[in-house]
Amino acid sequence: MDIGNEREPRVQIEDSEPFPIRSARVDHEMERAYLRGLTGVDGEPVVLPVGARVTLYTGPSVVFVGIAQADMSVLDMLSCGPEDDGEYVDF
Repeated sequence: MDIGNEREPRVQIEDSEPFPIRSARVDHEMERAYLRGLTGVDGEPVVLPVGARVTLYTGPSVVFVGIAQADMSVLDMLSCGPEDDGEYVDF
């Protein structure tokens, strides 16, 4: 699912204030979903800190919540589980 500028997308990283982005894509795979291709309003890729909780909004609605991965994708929260140290890991 492509999420373009017309849907007023915003991203929140951890507890920071949500900020507008130009576009993103939600890819649904067999057992999990990924948020990918986050592009800032300046046209540059949005850089995400690995392990951070990322929330995507369109207008007032939450569309996606997950954990940032090393490849700059975000794995949906339902496919993540807490480890003993409170960090999240891909099942």
